[in-house]
Amino acid sequence: MARICLLLLMPTWSSGESAASAPPSRIVTIAPNSAEIICALGACDSIVGVDKFSLYPPELKSRPRVGGLFDPDLEKIVSLNPDLVVIRGRNDTLERLCGTLGIALYHDRTESLADVPTCITELGRVLGREDRAKELVREFQSRIEAVRSRVAERPRPRVLVTVSRQPGSFLHTLTTGKGVFITETIDLAGGVNVFRNLDMGYPQVSPEGMVATRPEVIIEFMPEVELTDALRERVVAEWRNLGSLPAVEKGRIHILSDDHCLIPSPRYVEIIEKVSRLVHPELDVERSRPAASE
Repeated sequence: MARICLLLLMPTWSSGESAASAPPSRIVTIAPNSAEIICALGACDSIVGVDKFSLYPPELKSRPRVGGLFDPDLEKIVSLNPDLVVIRGRNDTLERLCGTLGIALYHDRTESLADVPTCITELGRVLGREDRAKELVREFQSRIEAVRSRVAERPRPRVLVTVSRQPGSFLHTLTTGKGVFITETIDLAGGVNVFRNLDMGYPQVSPEGMVATRPEVIIEFMPEVELTDALRERVVAEWRNLGSLPAVEKGRIHILSDDHCLIPSPRYVEIIEKVSRLVHPELDVERSRPAASE
């Protein structure tokens, strides 16, 4: 089977293959956001295997699972005979395997919101779907700008974000610092991430450290939970027991349980809009979308 070699930084063809070569037709994705992008580009049928976290779109649920970034099933990946593997992050063993077998490799480097249009554009080029990629980028950016302009003149409350913590405990709580898309989301939504100046992307913070920030809004990202009234009551009680906080006093504790709330894909703009409504409930962000994005 003829293989194509993909440079890691940009999806341009090399090793004697021209840009006019047929796009990859057997893709293994180890990145939920890349799988969503490939499907949004109209190439979902080309995906023959996905990581254990990919749930959207629904047709991917029946695709073979190949593990995750840190525990890829190498034997399964080889058996699927891919001509392109897409990963987000680094796995030296998997990368050596692709190099040995001549399997094209695309590194999804998405960390910031600006990286989402880049990934869409690059994968659109790889798959020969540049026009569709331009449409997706245009809609993503226009909806973001609509949110930005809507909250531009509003006060900016202090927002505390959690992306992981032990159930019933604030030990080992992870938040977000510099350079990651969730911190950017809070800024776009018209708030100020209380830990925005921490140099780590996803630092662990102590209960005392969280209390000291005096957040006015608390947003817990919990894509793995079923959101129920009982869960809401339990979470509010946990924060109330932690200490006196403006967010608790004002009843501004929120849970985001959307399955894509931590996945920087084209759909993530929905999360930006939702967070903006949580930070500024007085504004109806969705009504501010440009007509072209409807």
